Amino acid sequence: MMQDGTFSRIVIDRAIATVTIDRPARMNALHPAAHEELSDLFDRLATMEGLRAVIITGSGDRAFCAGYDLKDNLETGIMALPSTGFAGFNMRTDYPLPVIAAVNGMALGGGFELALACDIIIASDQASFALPEPKVGWAAVGGGVQRLPRAIGMKRAMDIILTGRTVDAAEALAIGLASEMVAAGDLLSTARRWADQIAACAPLALRCARQVAYASFDMPLARALDMGNFPSSDAVMASEDAIEGKRAFVERRPPLWTGR
Repeated sequence: MMQDGTFSRIVIDRAIATVTIDRPARMNALHPAAHEELSDLFDRLATMEGLRAVIITGSGDRAFCAGYDLKDNLETGIMALPSTGFAGFNMRTDYPLPVIAAVNGMALGGGFELALACDIIIASDQASFALPEPKVGWAAVGGGVQRLPRAIGMKRAMDIILTGRTVDAAEALAIGLASEMVAAGDLLSTARRWADQIAACAPLALRCARQVAYASFDMPLARALDMGNFPSSDAVMASEDAIEGKRAFVERRPPLWTGR
């Protein structure tokens, strides 16, 4: 069992890990030590046998993550990120586990970029999203300006990027940024419901599907349909899980996935 860190908490329940950023006094904003801790945590989660999905959320009810801890930067003069990016996650483009962002409050700057780096966003009705970097002389180039257009389309993304305006939970749902909006008290149980649905599927098949979806996004359609570009598809079809899935379907029982 993994232990809580200094700046994060973790709960592992069967096949689901829930990671909570735990700096509520700083609106869950992250400083260098917190980035490094989360990077190490995501590394370790990726190696855990039997884990099927990760949920990430923030401590308290005010903020998912308010971005980089600028107060710490002003106090120390240090601004540093691990090679894995903001929260030790934003620069990862082929993480082996599906990740759900349970956004419980403000997701600002790097915090919004963290949510965008996840596969699915579930929003509390108190959630809000913004890339306010231009208002402080920065640009959200740690994943925000790259991933947001891919998530909601260029024109919708640009009005958010160029103004630094805030998107509330209802708008996030309407524009396809969030998959579901729920009352704050139901956020984690809803994220868990989504994670359980993911965990019920074959892990190798999900990893292949995610790889192909992300890697083929900017490909011409003909190339995207050529499975020769995605060797993982052959591995899935030849896997023990593919045989088990067919057998379980015929026998009308839940499959027993081994990840092989």
